[in-house]
Amino acid sequence: MMAVSQQRSTVTLADKVAFLSRPDTYPETSKVEALETHMSWVFLTDRDVYKLKKPVRYDFLDFRTLEARQRFAEEEVRINKRLAADVYQGTVPLTRDKSGSLALDGRGEVVDWLIKMKRLPREFMLDTVIAENKVVEEPIRKTAEFLADFYFTSPPVYPESREFRANLAEDIRRNSRDLLYEEFGLSAAFISDIANDLLNFLDVHNEVFATRIAEGRVIDAHGDLRPEHVCVLPEPAIIDRLEFDPALRVMDVAEELSFLAMECEVKDSSSVGELFFEVYREKTADEIPSDLISFYKAKRALLRARLSLNHLLDENYRTDQDKWRSRGNNYLSAARRYCDALHKNGHAKS
Repeated sequence: MMAVSQQRSTVTLADKVAFLSRPDTYPETSKVEALETHMSWVFLTDRDVYKLKKPVRYDFLDFRTLEARQRFAEEEVRINKRLAADVYQGTVPLTRDKSGSLALDGRGEVVDWLIKMKRLPREFMLDTVIAENKVVEEPIRKTAEFLADFYFTSPPVYPESREFRANLAEDIRRNSRDLLYEEFGLSAAFISDIANDLLNFLDVHNEVFATRIAEGRVIDAHGDLRPEHVCVLPEPAIIDRLEFDPALRVMDVAEELSFLAMECEVKDSSSVGELFFEVYREKTADEIPSDLISFYKAKRALLRARLSLNHLLDENYRTDQDKWRSRGNNYLSAARRYCDALHKNGHAKS
């Protein structure tokens, strides 16, 4: 009997994914689209989205226990309410009854937790708007005003200036170091030049960062502000605020807006990022130095290059090697351009 009980208590991730991929699992849907990321499985029904955190562990998170997945699912819903109140509907238990049948919010043992969200129209997500060349100023301006209000009403965080710059430097060193994996085939000199330009900027312009902190420009931000997380509906919504490490959300507003602008520029739509900056300046009177924007764009492009190329180390993505190499190289080219802008303005080196 003990062996039977132990066997019954185990529901594999594959079992959960198979169940959640079936249309009859949900109240009303004609189909289910299942998407896998490094950290989650996402199930798109006709009206809703259900997110299941994978039992994985990385340097920056640990989702291996049921308790951790429940805690972070609840935290994701909580922190995303400010920017997407109507999207995040709550958490839902995945249960199994005595017969071994799985159900959403059913009776019996809770075997996992899901985040339930309202499904946003794909055509109104900013990355789609850009890709389909359907950029219209009015809805994007309204979204930028919504975001600027979030920044303006967020209480400042006041980290110690030296520690703040040390954390930025460590991010740069880690990203440049990881980009030198043999599998990526990159030039060590090329990567080092970018990293050195960024580190030199940090060393020479410490007063810029101290001023940003003193002015209250460092806040608990979104943390992962990419076009695919921005919805430009008549009532804007910004989703997927980072929940697993609050420290990753603590940043200068200039970095977050630079990140979004960099992503838009990589997608050949620099005007969109410029509009977000313009609206933010109008709302807050924060005149962000242009060289600081170039610094943050380069720093974020270096990070995105690493994250893109890291897919080459994951056997689940080996079939898309050309895609990830191309994406990684595009980000590195962008990082180089932004560092060149620092050289042009005389800010890259002492």
